[in-house]
Amino acid sequence: MKSDASILPKLWTLPESIRSRLGREPGPQRAMLEDGHLLIILHQLPGPDDHQRKPALFWRSPEGEWKTNLQGNGLTGLSDHLRLFDTTLTALEEEENRARLATEYHDVLEKLGPVLRTSRGLHRALQQARELVKTERELINMRDQAAGIERNAELLLQDAQFGLNFTVARQAEAQAVSARQMAATAHRLNLLAAMFLPLTALASVFGMNLHHGMADTTINFWLVCSSGLLLGMVVMGILGKRSG
Repeated sequence: MKSDASILPKLWTLPESIRSRLGREPGPQRAMLEDGHLLIILHQLPGPDDHQRKPALFWRSPEGEWKTNLQGNGLTGLSDHLRLFDTTLTALEEEENRARLATEYHDVLEKLGPVLRTSRGLHRALQQARELVKTERELINMRDQAAGIERNAELLLQDAQFGLNFTVARQAEAQAVSARQMAATAHRLNLLAAMFLPLTALASVFGMNLHHGMADTTINFWLVCSSGLLLGMVVMGILGKRSG
């Protein structure tokens, strides 16, 4: 049993040779011509989370009358369809100009991806329609406008990618500078610890509760302190040379 399910409106009187080539899904954006009937199958502007393509259909009868399944009449609806792409790209460009963080650039790229893919198919379909019906002068303007939309989307994609790469590189550079500063601070602390470590060790040894006479005089006290500091300076110098 033949199914009559189709994306075409039931009131459209297109020839069966066109209807038989269509199903429940719009498929790729394209144009077809049969018996003087031109049908342009486009996709409505998708969102970043849209997985199902919604058809935007434009039919030109042999008498030159245009119809669409969108709001508007004929070529006016096609013009509005193209204008929606321009408006969306303008809004995304403003959002890209305000972006400063990597997450903000990612949001722009996520929204721009579906728009760019759809604009490429839009341009191909209108170019195909222009080649099929050369007498419709308005299709030239529509085709050129679609080419401009595709170009603007590609340029915006490049700008957003460059901005994201620059932001990531700048953050990596800032982290590298911070890591160098932390390493320098830790090195200075290590040198200070190396300088006073021998003195601390000697003070610990001679501070033990043992019977000896080295701590009974002031001279011996300063001798131990001087020896500890001297050894600390030697160790600090050795570590400084190695790190250098």
